[in-house]
Parts: sequence; structure tokens; C-alpha cells
Amino acid sequence: MKKWILGSAQVFALAALCAISAELLAAYSDSTGNIGAVLFSLIFFMALYGAPALLIRELARRLGWGWPSLLLLSAALGILQACIIDQSMFADQYGGYAGWEESRSATFVVPFGISAYNAYNFILGHIIFSFAGPIAIAEAWRPNRAEAPWLRPFGMIVAAIFYVGSSALIMADPGSQSASQGQLVISCILVGACVVGAAVLGSRVESKHLASAEQVDPLVLLLVTFIVAVASMFAGEGWLGVAVGLGSTILIVAMVIWTRIRFTWTPAHYAAVALGYLLSRGVLAFTYFPLLGEVEPLPKYLHNAAMLAIVLAAGALALKPGRPAMHASMPAERAQ
Repeated sequence: MKKWILGSAQVFALAALCAISAELLAAYSDSTGNIGAVLFSLIFFMALYGAPALLIRELARRLGWGWPSLLLLSAALGILQACIIDQSMFADQYGGYAGWEESRSATFVVPFGISAYNAYNFILGHIIFSFAGPIAIAEAWRPNRAEAPWLRPFGMIVAAIFYVGSSALIMADPGSQSASQGQLVISCILVGACVVGAAVLGSRVESKHLASAEQVDPLVLLLVTFIVAVASMFAGEGWLGVAVGLGSTILIVAMVIWTRIRFTWTPAHYAAVALGYLLSRGVLAFTYFPLLGEVEPLPKYLHNAAMLAIVLAAGALALKPGRPAMHASMPAERAQ
């Protein structure tokens, strides 16, 4: 009974963390500081982001796939969300957000009908904040269950129903119908390519190599990720911002690959990188006001503090020392 309660709590907490990380942490909407609106948003975005995050995690873990496959599945969901469900990638205006047109035009690529900055920001943002980041943190809460299935068939069906239902509500909105037929076809092809890529990577068995028993301190990974992520956000939303953003992402990926080769990794290490990104979003949210509606300073900053506190608590639980850790990067690790 205790295991069932802990497992259920972990599932619901992951779904909630997805909603917070993807939307509420950034505090860019007029729901900021409004308790009723925040609670409604939490439930809705648990369905829109948390449910599919649980489903791709379940798929990857049941098939024995590793993090490269999980990241590609997250990319598939990110493209699905930005290009097919809400179609914000192709919108001239979306939701009445201030500065949308100016930001889009700064790096607009005419042949594709999209903003290069938005393509980078939306897709990578969904990968990190909507899906993969919260999964990494939630798995580290119970390291001995990090690669085990969490859902039974009924749970998977419920998650699928919530995801399809919330997605359908967005797609039915005329404001989410801005893509052309060609753009939708290309988007579907990209989603399929990510899924196929995840399956190909997942079928590979990592070659054996001598792994060091030494571990890099997860806090070092957290600090580096946080500093690089925050610094990259000051490059603006033009072509410089695209270049710096991509460069910062490559730098963090290189750090992860290098340290995984040299040191043994545990779920806490993946969580540390994810937490660095989430904290960067939460801290930067203090520096601007919502892009929609009028929000008073006190509820705005209380909202920022509350969301950041939740992320800090989730991260502290994931990085808590002294808990048993499953060695996620041992030499004979299957599928990455």
C-alpha cells in the first residue's frame, strides 16, 4: 500500500511539475498571481504536458530506451505542440501577447514562414521545460525506480484521454489554426522522424568501456547549466540570440557527454542539469512583467517566489544526499 501511495504521488507530482515548469514558472500570462486562475492552469497543463510526459517516459522505460531516445520523444512532443496543436510557430499574433510580432519578424525566414528564434525557443523550451526536465527531476526522487515503469494500462489510458482532450480544446480554438497544409505535413514528418530516431537509438546497445567509480558532483553540473542558461538569455531575440542560444545548448550537451564518459552518472546527475535550466527560468521571471494583461507587483512577485520555491523543493528532493542510487551510466548500460 505504501509503495502504491508513493508511486501515485510521484506520478501526480511529475505531472504538476511539467505544468509549472512549462507555463507557470515563466509567469508570462495574466493568470500570474491569481490563485484561482493558477489552479485552473495547473490542472489543464497537467493534462497538456504532464500526461504526455508520463506516456513517453513509460514507453521509453518499458522498452529499455535511454535518455537520447527520451529527448527525441520530447522533441516529437515539442514539435507536435508548437506546430500542430497550438500552431504558435506559424502565428502572426498569438493570444494577444505583447511584442509577439516584433519578436517573430526579427528572425523571420520567409521560405518556411517561421521565426528562427521561435523555432529554437519553442522546441527546445518544450523539450527541456515541458517534458524532459521534469522527468529527470521526478526520476531522481526515487532513484531505485528511475528506469522502472510507473503506470499500469489503466493509468496509460487515463493519461492518453487527458492529453487528447486538452489538445483537442486548443486545436478547436480559431487562434490555434494558423498553419498551412504544407506546414502541417512537414511538421508531421518531423514528429515521425523524431519517433523513428528514438526507436533507432533505443535499439542500440552501448559498447562496453571502463567506467570510473568516481562521480562528478551534481551541484557542479547544476551551477554550470544555470550560469550558461541565464547568460544566453541576455543575447536578445534576434539572430545573435539564436546563435548564442544554440551555442549554449551545445556547450551544455558537450558537458553532459564528456562527464558521462569520464564519470559514473546517477539519476541525480540528470536531475542537476534539468534543475539548472528550471532555476534559470524561475530566476529570470523576476526580471519582467507578464506579456498579457495588467498584474500588480505584489501578486506578481509572490507568484514568482512560490513557483521558484516549488522548483527548489523538487530539486532538493532529487539531489538529497545519502539516498540509494541506481548507476544509470554503467559500462553495459542498455540503449545508451
